Amino acid sequence: MTTIRKALSLLAAIAVMTSLAAPVAASSPDLEDSMLAFINAERAANALEPLSVYYDLVDDGRSHSVAMEEASFLHHNPDLGSVTTGWYALGENVGVGPDVDSLHDAFMASPGHAANVLGDYNYVGIGVEQDGPRIWVTVVFMRGPTGLGDAPITLPTGATDVGLVDAATGMWYLRDNDGTIGSFYYGNPGDYPMLGDWDCDGIATPGLYRQSDGYVYLRNSNTQGVADIRFYFGNPDDVPLAGDFNGDGCDSVSVYRSAESRVFIINRLGADEAGLGAADYDFAMGGPGQTVVAGDFDGDGVATAMPAPAGGVTGDWDADGRATLGTFVSGLFTLESAGADIGFHFGTPGWLPVSGHTG
Repeated sequence: MTTIRKALSLLAAIAVMTSLAAPVAASSPDLEDSMLAFINAERAANALEPLSVYYDLVDDGRSHSVAMEEASFLHHNPDLGSVTTGWYALGENVGVGPDVDSLHDAFMASPGHAANVLGDYNYVGIGVEQDGPRIWVTVVFMRGPTGLGDAPITLPTGATDVGLVDAATGMWYLRDNDGTIGSFYYGNPGDYPMLGDWDCDGIATPGLYRQSDGYVYLRNSNTQGVADIRFYFGNPDDVPLAGDFNGDGCDSVSVYRSAESRVFIINRLGADEAGLGAADYDFAMGGPGQTVVAGDFDGDGVATAMPAPAGGVTGDWDADGRATLGTFVSGLFTLESAGADIGFHFGTPGWLPVSGHTG
């Protein structure tokens, strides 16, 4: 296992002198919109993409501006790294002054603040607290998965969760049904990810299939760490299929062998880095280059396999007890539902989708 670094950019604070009066504090969405317009105008002038507003950052920006106003003390958030999840990089500008125009000008005149405004970010959250003749401003910058700026789309209670894995780095991003995202590192670059209930507790956790040698690495919690279960099954270049193929309430790791157009099902897990042995049964399916997925499509508690489009996943998206197909293509999840299909942007094209009941 290797490690991955998450970067906090330069934090910068600035004050613009103004006369003081008795404080009358109030949040100011219109001033937040004005600050956003200034920031994106600067980015456009420098041939940079505009920043999208992410509600999770707005909440933090507003609460921190309130904290500065109440303390009458300009300072950075000491817990900036924990204000949200799923980020690659974060930065923060804070300031106090008479108006948005003068604070923006002061930010751009300061190399540290300007570096954040023009930095490699795609999201922003702004909180402005008005305090008599002055305003307290917190601007939180973030680089993270695409789609977070959309209005959060929720899935029903009990629906299957989706996630994405950046196979180049081994970073996992799991999306809860309410739209919040948690992240952790697990695995090595190139490992093939999956989610499954390996210890029969009803919670899906990470699994990895190392296609170079057929080794399986399973973990029993959605956290960074080493594998709890290790064994090998199948041949190099097989694709893992996680599912409960015998209805015992526990998931196992079967494989699809594209070169033979066959699925190999096994209803047990291995241990101690030993070989698992022969499959319990196998059958023909798909073809060279075909995607095959597994799920409980009729609600009988037993998973079966079926061909699927590229980027295919399965899950019970509407919590009716039956799995249906979903796809992740070009940064867009599309989940088939008994009602209208569900679609939302999340992640980066090229990442690998996973699904399961993660909590």
